[in-house]
Formats: sequence, C-alpha cells, structure tokens
Amino acid sequence: MSELLIEKFASLGLSNGDATTSLLPRKKTSEEIKKELEDEFLTPPKSFSAEWLNKLQQRWDYQTDYTELCQISPTQTRTVTRFIREGLEGKVTGYKEVTVPASSATAKNSTSILRKPASRADFVRGAAGFFPFAPGGLDGVDAIQAYEDQARIDEADRSAGKKRGLDRIINFGIEDGLLSIPPGFTRGMTFKEKTKDAEDAATDVEKVLNAEDDLKTQPTANGHTNGVADTSDVTSSEQDEEDEDTDLDDLLPVEFAALQPRSELAASSSTRRGTEWAHVVDVNKDIPNFKELVPDMARTWPFELDIFQKEAVYHLENGDSVFVAAHTSAGKTVVAEYAIALAAKHMTKAIYTSPIKALSNQKFRDFKTVFDDVGILTGDVQINSEASCLIMTTEILRSMLYRGADLIRDVEFVIFDEVHYVNDLERGVVWEEVIIMLPEHVTLILLSATVPNTYEFASWVGRTKKKNIYVISTPKRPVPLEHYLWAGKDMHKIVDSEKRFVEKGWKAANDILSGLDKVKEQQQKAGETTSSTRGGPPQRGARGQQPRGGQQRGGANQQRGGRGGAPANRGQGNIARTGRGGGRTTAEQDRTIWVNIVNHLKKQNLLPCCIFVFSKKRCEENAESLSNQDFCTAAEKSSIHMTIEKSIARLKPEDRVLPQIRRIREMLERGVAVHHGGLLPIVKEIVEILFAKSLVKVLFATETFAMGLNLPTRTVVFSGYRKHDGREFRNLLPGEYTQMAGRAGRRGLDTVGTVIIVASGKTEAPPAAELRQMMLGQPTKLRSQFRLHYNMILNLMRVEALKIEEMIKRSFSENATQALLPQHEKQVQLSQASLDKIKREPCKICDVDLEACHDAAMRYQVINKELHMFLVQTPIGRRTMMMRRLIVFKKDGKRTVGVLVEDGYRTSGFKVLAIEHVDAKRNDTDMLPCLPRFRGFFEKIPRSANQLKTSVVNVALDDLEMITQTMVKVRGPPWYIKIPKESRKWVENDFIENYSDWQTAVYDEQDWSKVQELRVRELLNERAQVEAACQGVQCLSCPDFLKHYAMQHDEWLIKENIQSLKLLMSDQNLALLPDYNQRVEVLRDLGFVDEESRVSLKGKVACEIHSSDELVLSECIFENIFADYEPEDIVALLSAFVFQEKTDDLPSPPEHLISGIASINKIIDRVAEVQVQHQVLLGSNDLTNTSHAEQIASSTNPPLTSGPPNQGGASTSTSTAKLITAMHQHPRFALVEVVYNWALGMSFNRITDLTDVMEGTIVRVVTRLDETCREVMSAARLIGDPTLYQKMEKAREMIRRDVVFCASLYM
Repeated sequence: MSELLIEKFASLGLSNGDATTSLLPRKKTSEEIKKELEDEFLTPPKSFSAEWLNKLQQRWDYQTDYTELCQISPTQTRTVTRFIREGLEGKVTGYKEVTVPASSATAKNSTSILRKPASRADFVRGAAGFFPFAPGGLDGVDAIQAYEDQARIDEADRSAGKKRGLDRIINFGIEDGLLSIPPGFTRGMTFKEKTKDAEDAATDVEKVLNAEDDLKTQPTANGHTNGVADTSDVTSSEQDEEDEDTDLDDLLPVEFAALQPRSELAASSSTRRGTEWAHVVDVNKDIPNFKELVPDMARTWPFELDIFQKEAVYHLENGDSVFVAAHTSAGKTVVAEYAIALAAKHMTKAIYTSPIKALSNQKFRDFKTVFDDVGILTGDVQINSEASCLIMTTEILRSMLYRGADLIRDVEFVIFDEVHYVNDLERGVVWEEVIIMLPEHVTLILLSATVPNTYEFASWVGRTKKKNIYVISTPKRPVPLEHYLWAGKDMHKIVDSEKRFVEKGWKAANDILSGLDKVKEQQQKAGETTSSTRGGPPQRGARGQQPRGGQQRGGANQQRGGRGGAPANRGQGNIARTGRGGGRTTAEQDRTIWVNIVNHLKKQNLLPCCIFVFSKKRCEENAESLSNQDFCTAAEKSSIHMTIEKSIARLKPEDRVLPQIRRIREMLERGVAVHHGGLLPIVKEIVEILFAKSLVKVLFATETFAMGLNLPTRTVVFSGYRKHDGREFRNLLPGEYTQMAGRAGRRGLDTVGTVIIVASGKTEAPPAAELRQMMLGQPTKLRSQFRLHYNMILNLMRVEALKIEEMIKRSFSENATQALLPQHEKQVQLSQASLDKIKREPCKICDVDLEACHDAAMRYQVINKELHMFLVQTPIGRRTMMMRRLIVFKKDGKRTVGVLVEDGYRTSGFKVLAIEHVDAKRNDTDMLPCLPRFRGFFEKIPRSANQLKTSVVNVALDDLEMITQTMVKVRGPPWYIKIPKESRKWVENDFIENYSDWQTAVYDEQDWSKVQELRVRELLNERAQVEAACQGVQCLSCPDFLKHYAMQHDEWLIKENIQSLKLLMSDQNLALLPDYNQRVEVLRDLGFVDEESRVSLKGKVACEIHSSDELVLSECIFENIFADYEPEDIVALLSAFVFQEKTDDLPSPPEHLISGIASINKIIDRVAEVQVQHQVLLGSNDLTNTSHAEQIASSTNPPLTSGPPNQGGASTSTSTAKLITAMHQHPRFALVEVVYNWALGMSFNRITDLTDVMEGTIVRVVTRLDETCREVMSAARLIGDPTLYQKMEKAREMIRRDVVFCASLYM
C-alpha cells in the first residue's frame, strides 16, 4: 500500500516532505484513502464518461418496429445433392445442390413424390395413415402438386442465388457478362460498313448453314416410323426454351464415349399437346435397322425376335408405354423380360402383376432362372421385397398405392399381365384402380390376349395417364389350330388352319351322331340289292317276298330302331338313356368315350392333351374312367416318382399320405392327372410341373388352368361347349373358347395345334352357326367393371387432394363421355358465339313480357306431354282416344292435323290419318303453343284439295300436341276412313269445308274435367296457371310478335344446348355419382365419416381391411365382439368373412360360438338395413345379402348374451336350433367348426372329415384368414387395443402350419 501512496504523490509532483507539510491540515485516514483508491481503480464504473461516449458512439434516429420481436426465425434448412442424368442410359452429366425446406412434406401430409421418405419398416407395403402418391394424369391433383413442387424449386433457386454458367456468357453487355473492351485496350472493335465482298461471303456462309439445317430435318435412313406419327417432335418455341436451359456442362466433351446418348430423349408428357394418346403400330412392316435403333439391348435372346417384339423393345427404349395384344404362346413374356432387364440396367424397379397367386408363383420361378434380383409379394409370402423385379398380384399393388409405399418411387415399369381379365365381374375393378392411381413417372406395359377393342382401351389408358401408348398386336398365331368334332370314334375337321369352316366335316359328324349314316348305308345296300336282282331269277327275300330282317326283325321300316334300320328318335339330349336331357350324361356313360378318345390320340401321336371339364367333380370322375389306362414308360414313371417324392418331402409324414395325395399320386404314375380349385396347392403345383415336362399325358382340368399358366400342350379337348356361369347354362363365349383352345400347339415342337369338341349325350352335332360363332367369332370386348366400394371411398376421402369424382371420371366406363369433353368444350364456344350474334332490336311491347311468355309456352309443352302420358292410362282417356277423333300433332317438327284411324294407343303410337300441305315446310309458327290466342298466328290450312295430301302414320305420344273435342263425321261405317280412296273423298268433301279453320271450335281441346285421377288433376291445374300466364301478355299485340318470338326461341334453344353440354361436362353427369352419394350417406349413418365428410377412427380402421367386408368387420371390432373369446374362437368367427362357396353341409359350430355368430348376424342385418335405406346396390361380394332368419329367431327367443367361452348365456335347445337354421341361410358360417379345430391343432386328414368342402377350398380359406388376421392386427394397433393385437398374433401362429402353409414348389 505504501508503494501506491508514493506513486500517487509522485503523480502530484510532491516529495515526501512537501507532502507532509502541505497535507497536515487535510490529513485522511488510511481507510478513506483505501476506499478512494478502490473506487477509482478497482470498482467498475456504472456509466461511461460523456466525453468518451461523444467520441466513440454514433446514433441514428429511427422508429422501433416491435413486431419483429414476435417473429420466430426459421430453422436451419438442409440441402441435398441431386445428379443430373441424360440419355437413355441415364448418364450422370452433372450435379446440383437442392435446398430442402426444414418443414418438408412427409407421408402423412403430402402426396408429393419429393416428400420425405417414411420409416424403413413401411418402405415396401406403406402404412394406413400414409397419403398415396399423386396419381399421374389427374388434372386437379397435378395442378396442386405442380404448384407445391414449383414452390419448393423456387425456394431452392432463391437460396442458391447463382446463375447458370452459360447464361452469364450468352447475356452480352450485362454487368457480369462478356467485356466489350479488352483489358489494356482503350477501345473495343470498330464496326464499319461491310464491303460488297464481305456481304457476299456472309450470304454464302448463311446458305451453307441453312442447307445443313435442312439436311438435319430430313428423315434419315435410320429413321423409324412404321406408320406411326413421330410424337417426339417439339415446336420451335419449345425447342427455344430447351436451348435456353442448356447448361455449360452440356457443351463439354463426354468423358466416356460409350455412355453417350444414341438418340434423342422422348419428350415428357407435359410437353405433348396431342389429343390422340394411343397409336397403332403396323407389325406387318419389318424393321431392317433394328440394331441401329437399339444398339445396346438390355437383354438378348438366342433366337430372332418377332416384329411385334422388336416394336415393343424399341418403344420401351424410348420411354413409351405399350399395349401388347398377342395370341396365346406368341411370346408376350419377351416384352415383360425386356422391361425387367431395362429396369435393372437403369437401376430402377419393375413390378410384374398377375391376376392370380398361382401365376405369380410360376412367374417367380421362371424369372428366377433368368434374372438374379427377383422378389415376390403375396398376402402370406414376402421374398426379397426390395429386388429390382417384384412379382405380385394386382391387389397387392393396389394396397401399396393406397398406403403410399415409398417403394413406388423407384418403380419405372409396371407390367400388367392378362389384362383381358379386366372383364372379370368381381376383380376387374382392381386393374382400373391401379392404372388410375399409378404416379406419372411409371411406364405401363399391358399384356393381353387378342381383343377387338385394344385401341379403345389404350386410348383410355393414355388419356387417363396423359401418356402416349403404342398398341402392338400379332396378326396370327405362331402355331395355327385345327378344330375337330368327335363322332363315331373318329375326328372330323370343322375348322382348318386358315380359319375356314369346313361344312363337309360338320355334316359328316352330324350324320354319325344323328344316325343318318346308317340310314344312308342301308338305303345304298337296298339299292344295290335291287339292281343286282333286276332281270334275274327271284332271289330269297326279293320282290314279292318278305325280306329277312323285315318288320319283325328290325327292317328298314321298323320304328324301334332295330338292326339295320333307322335309329330311334330318343329326343334331344338322349333322355331315354340319361333321364336328364339337355345333352347331359353321367360319368359312367362317358367312360367309353374317354377311353376311345385317349386311345385314338395315342395312336395319332397327339398326346399330351388337356381335357377341359366345367365341373370339379366331373374332372375326378372322368379321370377315374381311365383307371385301367397307363401312358408312361418305366423311365417316365421313375421321373414322376422322384418329382413327387422330392416335392412332398417338405410335408409332415402324416400329410404325405392324405387321401387326395394318394389318389393323385396313383393317377400321375399312369400319366393321368386332374387340375381344379379343389386340389391342395402343392398337389396342383406337382401336376403343373409334371405337365410342363410332358410327363402327364392326359390332364382333366377346369377352365382356371387356362388363366395365364404357361403350360402349352399338343391337343386340347372340350368335354362340351356349354357351361354354367352361376346363373344359367350358356355356350362358351368366343374369348373363353379361344383362351382355352390356345393352350394347344407348342411353339417349336408342333406345326399345328389340335382342338377337339366332344358332344357327348347328343343325338346330333352342335349347330354349325353356334360352332362358327364360338370358334371364329369376335372375342369379348374389354368392358369396364369399375364400381365403387367403401374401402376405395374411405381411402380417397382421407386425402384432401384426391377426389372420388376424379376416379370415376378416369374409369374406363366413363371413357366415351370424357373423350368427348374437348368436343363439347368447342361446341359450347361455338354456341356462345352464336348466342352473341342474336341481337333482337328493342321493342317497347315485347321487351315487357316476351321472355316470360316464351318460358310459359315451353313449360306448357312439358306439362302437356306429361298430361298425355297419364291420360292414356286412365279409362276416360282411353275411351276418348277413339277412331275418328281429330287431333293436332307434330310430324318432323311441322304442325299437322290428323284423325285417329284406330282406337287407343299402342306401343308404336297412335295410328293417324295425317292431312298436310303438299309442300309442307317448317316455319316460325310451329314453335308456338297450341292455345286459342296463338292459333291466329298458325299457318292457314289450304282450302284446295290439290294442295293437301294424306298418309297413315304412327304418332308417338311425345309428338301429340292436342286431343280435340271433335269426332269427325264419315259417310258410311267408321272404318271407311282407313280406306285410302274413301279418306281422300272425305278430305275433298268434308275436311276442307268443316275443319280447315284453326280458329273454329272444332280445334278446341277435349274437356278433361271428368278425369278424377289425382296426378291428372294436379297437371291440369298447373297447366291452367301456365296457360293464363302465356296468354295474358302484352307482347301478343306486337305487329312483329312472330319475328321477335322466333328470335327469343332461338336464343332459348342455344342456351338450352349450352346448359346441356355443360351438364355433360360436369360431375353431375357421372353415372356412378348417385351411387357414391348413397354410399357416403351409409358411411355417415354408420359413423365412418362425420358430417363434414372427414374420416373418423372407425373409417381409418375400415381402410385397413381389404380381404373381407370392411363395414361389418369394423363394426365387429368397435363393438368389441371378439373381446371375450380366445384366439381360436376369433379366427373361427372370422372364417365367415372369407368363405363364400356353396355347401350342402349343415354347420355345427361349437356351442360357445353361437352367441358370437348371432352378434355378427345382427351387425350384418343392421349394415344391410342402412344400405337398403339409402338404396345402395349390393354386389355379389357384399356380405350383407342375407335373410332375416336370425331376426325371427331372436324375436321369438330370449337374446343370447355374448359371454365368454363355455359360459354360453341363456341359450336353449330351441334357440340353438333356430340359430342353426339361420346359419344355414348364411353358408359363410359353414367352416366355423373346421377352422376352430384346425386352430386347436387337429390334423388336416381329420379336418376334411368334418365337411364336404374340398381340400383346396379349405386351404384358400385359411390362407385368406391369415391375411384377415393381419388386417385386424393393424386395426387393433390403430385403435390402441393391445389385447386384441396379441390374440390375433397368436391366432396367426396357430393356423400357419402343416400342409396349409406349405411353401410353394416354385420358390
């Protein structure tokens, strides 16, 4: 401290002594000094010195904006790097950094393809709460999505804040553009006037450049048109826009020449302006420069591709969609394989969809041998789900689209196989839904059998997706077919390989079947006998004697059909032999036929063969008829045995000896097999594998065998040409026959395919006309089966951007209407222009009420037509419309007088004697109403007989204007007026004199006051008011009234036309819109949506359910019906939702499940009642088409409580019996006992003894039950019910076992 004081004194310029002397009077204590020093040196100051502040601080006066304090700064955005790809190979030519906003779209709030990916677990199948990706081609969705995407891109561009390199160079003269004065120079270039030589040189250069441009625009030798318009050309303005977007990187040399694009990229769908989206390709024109067009094919084959296959490959390389309609075995699979290879080359994905699971399994095996990266998705199997090629049923793809699966982003191709099954009544709607819901970036490949309206269907797909689609068809089968009739143990050709009907062959078969060949043979023998005995001695049995074998022993005159005589007439269908008629025979009666046919085919080397039978039971019976036949060699038997043993090795030992497996095994070892829906899946696959190896020589199959399975054979045999379609017996349709007959003829093995029709039980051949229509007729057209279902409605209602009206508009059923929209828009514009031209001059009289007069007149005509329609139904009205009644009607728009020549109104109309001017023409008076005050304006009736002509015509009810009170007088009987000569006399003598003046009383209307029908009285009262309004107007006094009225009428007609066209263009014209509104009301009443059409929690649960009735099952879940039951009980009750086949067995469920069945029945009836109340049309797949038997049972007995198992409730034997009766009305409950015991662990062999349902059906039901259980699990997770979730999880474990869930042999 002392040192500090000395320093202080030193700073004051004082020594120690001076300090002592001078400071004595003011001496401070050490504490004060200490405090002063601390304040000055150690304590921080509380304010700055004013001097310092003035030197160091500057101030600006401004108004404080306190609102800035309330704003929250945005979170930090992130950027991602996106590659720029060009060319068909997708060569990376650059990259760019794109800013992704922090508040980016997610799967739960956006339909954008650019949204943030969801979790990895939902990548493949999506989730119920996810939005589907924006469907391509939907205008409203496209507009919203384009706006959102553009907003993101604009934001990214603003954040980037930098220009493209080439723009900075091209924009000369701007601040950062090219310099006009080189560095170090004082000025730039001086442009003087050009000399003549310079101008000539510039002109020559310009000519050369123009000539080069002309050469570039001309088609080259490699140009490929094939009769199809080149849709990749763009307009000059579009090309300029593309040039402006060219980046500097595009001008640099390509680093890898092999990756350089070899052709121009296909124009994007947004740049195409054409209205024709479908283009038919001429496949009769070869492509000599195919290798130049597609030099680097994604996949090659060891054989030369057909023209249609080359066309498909070329268009796929150009990024176009294709529709390939080819004959059976023509090679459609090549197109699918190339698309899969192309997706692998582009490092994208291809999805192959099929109509049935069996075909999916087979394609998985086939593609697995060709491609390395193949996966399959079905309801119960998921293998390699992120492969480059994914195989699935169309229903699985629909579910993925609705659930917004992120896998869809990577999909480049979707291959629809067997598209002709869009005609399927139940499942055809799935194809339309998927096509509509696919995003824009997906290319469509449609594969179908030959159908007549391929262009129409392709036009719909192209218009819906806003994509060009090329229609490629095959001209003929690669292996032609020959068709035969089986008669008399031989084949008779009726259609040759050139598709010509052979009348001679049909006649020969008909003679044999009807017995005429025997008659002819007998007659021929009789003639030969007569000629041989003529002129010789009498022979035994000759003329004058009773021949041997005469009437007593079955001679030619014998009527019983004895030996050598005419066959007995047993009637159509051989009723005497079968007792049933209609050509139906028993299996025992057909036994000899099949033995003869098969032996004949064996001798003619026409095996293997597939015999189509339209009944599962009959398949088995016919196969049994060959129990003594063996078609296999020892080596083939060994191969069959090895295949069977290897296949069933995956089964449990007790399942390997199931009755069906033992029976089929014994058949297979003899080369005989059956194939139908009642077989176990593993058994069907064994049969298919052996048939593909030609080890099965004779196969009896139902028509499902022809559903896409690639298993051709040498010969196809039809056991008949009629089938039962669920409603009636009918002939096979041409498309059905072609699909089954198309199995005949193996490409590369057979030169011709053989098809045989067996008409067993017939006494004559099938009619030639029916056979010609079936074999050579046009296949069934592709028709829309689009219908609304609740799952679709709820899935779309939860996404605001998607509207069900847009789905209906884009359906194939609305294709014709929607295709006319541009034409209707043009007509509206033309009509509007015509309306603008109609300008009536002002009129003080008509301006007051002419429009009201015209409106009343139009209303009068509408009421008049309705009145006449009701009058013809009343007794008084019918008595009034008698012969000789004078009427006024419109004939081709001209007002005409007539007389009824017959009593009453018939379907064809009134029979009327029309009296009109010889040169009658329409005029302005014809548009006036037939009222007293207007009759003075009518065109006068000629008073000269030479100017009148008569004719008898039929007058429709709509053309009738007035029924007068006048009955004309005829000289003679009333029917004289029918005679042309007499009617002409009547016109000349009576009509001109008495009925040629409009304003006389003869043209007053009939008095209808005596008609008492309520509706007629209402119409008469309404018409009277309109008459008063129409006739009590001032405009009738205008001298130019007729002219002004005509102009007013023209204006009204144009407005009506515009209004009708706008109605056609509006959503109100959609055929399914009323059904949609009714279904929404059902959903609202049941609580699936609220009053504002927002989807409720119950509605979200219904969105999870696809395999069964979503409404009933959702109600069951929300009413907690399954809460008191064990897993095996729940899965047994759920079997009612998936079993739909007929059965004769009376169900016998466990006692404790009866109350649960009763509860489900009550829900079924309640849902059905709501649907009936709102007039919803129930489809055949709805669970609600039930009777009210259970209501009767519950009304006559105490209600059963839904108690826990084995606690039953107050059930009596009577109530149980009535519930059993009710369940008999519900065949869906027939497998409750079967599923219950299966879940408890009973073996499959014992399960089959509980029901008459075939084994294959049981397996299908249990397999679908597994999918239903999974959907209920998702619903339980959604509503937060862990107990139900655990029960369903355990139920799945209990039923997924043994032969039912045996792995497919194709995997």
